[in-house]
Amino acid sequence: MNLKGLFKHKKHGLEDVEPGGAVESETVLGDAAEFFAAEDREGDTVESGLASIKEFTRSEGVEVTRGNVSLREILGGDIFMNGWLRRQMGVIVLCVVLSIVYITNRYSAEQEIIEIEKLKTDLTEVRYRALTRSGELTVKTRQSQVEAFLKQTPDSVLVLPKEPPFIIKYKEK
Repeated sequence: MNLKGLFKHKKHGLEDVEPGGAVESETVLGDAAEFFAAEDREGDTVESGLASIKEFTRSEGVEVTRGNVSLREILGGDIFMNGWLRRQMGVIVLCVVLSIVYITNRYSAEQEIIEIEKLKTDLTEVRYRALTRSGELTVKTRQSQVEAFLKQTPDSVLVLPKEPPFIIKYKEK
C-alpha cells in the first residue's frame, strides 16, 4: 500500500475527502502512523511511528487543521496563533509600515502642492498690483501731468523754464 492509497482507503472513511479539503488531524496522523508502522520492517511500534510523524510535521512546519474558520476564532484572536500567520507576521508588519509611509508621503505631497498653488496665485496678484502701481506712477510723472498739477496749486512758485536746459562744463585743475 502506498501513501496515496492510505488516504483513499475505505477502512478509514477518507474516500470522500476532496483534494485540499479539511481532515481531522488525529485521523490523518493515526492513519499515517499505521502506514509507516506497517512499512517499517525494523519492529518499531505504532506509537514510535506516530511520534516520528509528529516530529516530521513539526520540523517541516506542516499543520493539519480543519479548513473552516469560525467568527468566534477570528474575534477571539485564535487566528493569530495560526502557524502561517505567525511566520508571515514580519511581512505583514512591513506592509503596514510601508502603507503608512506611503499615505503620509502622499498627504504631505498634496499639502505642498496646495501651498504651491496658493503661493502662485498670491504671486500673480502681487505682480498685477505692482504693474498697476507702475502704470499710475508713469502717468503721474509725465511732464504734462506735473504742469497741470502745478497750475492747479495757487501757492506754487515754480514756473516752466523758457530756455532749454544746458550742460555746465567744469574742468579740474
